[in-house]
Amino acid sequence: MELVTPTRGHQGAAGLVLVAVFLTLAMAAPVLRAPGSRLFGREIVGRHPDPFIVINQFEHPRPVGLFTQPATDYLGAAIATVTGDGVLAYNVTVLATFPLAALFAYLLALRLTGSRQASWLAGLLYAFAPFHIAQSAYHPHGAQTQWLPLYLLALWLCLERAGLRRLLLLVLSLALVALSNFYYGLMAAALTPFAVLGFWLVQRGRTSGRPRGLLKTLATLVGLGGAGLGYIAAFAPAVLDNREQLAFPRADLGLYGAHWESYLVPPVGHPLFAPWVREFWRQRPFDGMLEQQITIGLGLILLASVTLVVYYLKGERAKELAAAPALVLIAAVAFLFSLAPAGSGSLLRPSEIIYGFLPMFRAYARFGLVVFLATAILASVGATWLVRARSQPRRIFGIGLLVLVFLELLPFPPFRWRDVLPTSAHRFLNDQDKPARVLDCAPPVRMADHPVFLRFAHQISLRSGIADCGDPDFPTKLAHEGFTHLLVRRQSPLGDWLVERPAPSGTTPVGQFDDALLYELKTPTQPTLYIEFVSGFHWREFLGDTTYRWMRSGGALTIVNPSAETVELQLDLKLHAFPDARTVLVEIDGAELAEVRVTTEPEVYPLPEVSVPPGRHTLTFKSDSPAVVADSVLGNGDLRELSVALWGWAAN
Repeated sequence: MELVTPTRGHQGAAGLVLVAVFLTLAMAAPVLRAPGSRLFGREIVGRHPDPFIVINQFEHPRPVGLFTQPATDYLGAAIATVTGDGVLAYNVTVLATFPLAALFAYLLALRLTGSRQASWLAGLLYAFAPFHIAQSAYHPHGAQTQWLPLYLLALWLCLERAGLRRLLLLVLSLALVALSNFYYGLMAAALTPFAVLGFWLVQRGRTSGRPRGLLKTLATLVGLGGAGLGYIAAFAPAVLDNREQLAFPRADLGLYGAHWESYLVPPVGHPLFAPWVREFWRQRPFDGMLEQQITIGLGLILLASVTLVVYYLKGERAKELAAAPALVLIAAVAFLFSLAPAGSGSLLRPSEIIYGFLPMFRAYARFGLVVFLATAILASVGATWLVRARSQPRRIFGIGLLVLVFLELLPFPPFRWRDVLPTSAHRFLNDQDKPARVLDCAPPVRMADHPVFLRFAHQISLRSGIADCGDPDFPTKLAHEGFTHLLVRRQSPLGDWLVERPAPSGTTPVGQFDDALLYELKTPTQPTLYIEFVSGFHWREFLGDTTYRWMRSGGALTIVNPSAETVELQLDLKLHAFPDARTVLVEIDGAELAEVRVTTEPEVYPLPEVSVPPGRHTLTFKSDSPAVVADSVLGNGDLRELSVALWGWAAN
């Protein structure tokens, strides 16, 4: 198989890179307006800490170690050093992968097919593959898809003729693959034997010197394997010495391995089908939606099938089709490696075998990227053959399939970006000159925002696991502790409840935001008692205009008197018992305050007046009978132990 002339190939590459740069900038246009405060990509599975951890690594690079992926981490660190901004470095590191992926996929396809038209299409398809776009929003290492086609190109060239420059390119490309993303290094290692077999069989007998080139290539690959083991032994010995400590649960293979439907379902960010796709994945018995964005689509499969049919009819007489068997072999093997383990009694899949040796890997769906690359090259040849056919029906059929591909893989309309800060309310506060101290009522799962708040212009805190933002006295407590604002995410139980109701007592609403509720805290004119939950209570629940928390067999509140004087306090508690009436002993600082007979209907129970000296005091509740598992009475699957629900209190 002969390559097109270098001049024409280089001209085609330059034009393709320009087009890929234009399309990348079109997708990222809003990021270009504020590259230091916006990140490329849409958060299709919510906000994760990974991008912000990487940004911090770019700004504070660490020595080579277990989790360092140098070809990405140190490139980003170098950009951050020059620009002084880790966010900008992150965006450059991610966005540069799109034109580079287009370039190297083009060069690989050109070498395999000799067709510039087919190679242009393959380059663009691979660069803007749904998997690449989805990973770019979360994993800058996962976005480094450009080195895989470069490595396959170098491998092909060495099998053609293993000269020194080609072998050096092979070494460099494999190093970039493995050191930019350890997953891609695993993929290269697993697929290389099959790629060598496929490429060698296709090229066998075409020119002289094949056996010698094969031996040189294999010797170089073995040497690279040894170098890889040496790298691991030097910088990540735990991979060899203590694999179990790094292991993911075996069940994760099912979550993050590919499922056959993943290759057909449109990407979750599709502008036309997104609601349907989200509902489709919501109903699946597995998660890992980000890793399932390996869409190939029916259009590409049909175009690739056209190529295989033509190859069957014409064989090697058409030079564009000569590499088809190698690409089919690579795609088929990568597909098998990508699949999640099957159910019990089924044949063992490669992912399960590799897990036995390397249990620190779980996202085998990423092999789908290689399936996409091989399929895109095959499909591009089929599209070129149809569109250039003399028969008008064939041309119409080819154009129709290209339209189908465009509709299935559509990454547009732009724009794909999100703010570095979690919500528009955070951005609003960040841009205010007046000093602020903010309590962000993010659910515990959102503690991932800690790295982000290093970039926040004001003092901000995330609530602890104990703090209850739905507590009636919570704003008063915050005001006494010096906070100026309370922020609640809309996509949370408390946010859903507050959005239709007046502002909590002691606050004033600020602004209108789609993703958050922001309240300014009123500064107390005089010290005011407040109460907070401490222990023994489950999470807050919402019912109509009221909220409540279930207690286990016992619970504790803290009464805080921030003044310098003793205050007389009389509390009215709204309670109800489960499943039957029960007596609750109430104590303050260990001294009995009252015994309350609580019924199964919510009622207000006044407590005796008590003197509360300055400081913090513990109010405890002890049920006279053990808590009862809700499911044992209601059969509702609720395994919590419940005794008494506390709806609220009024201080007199």
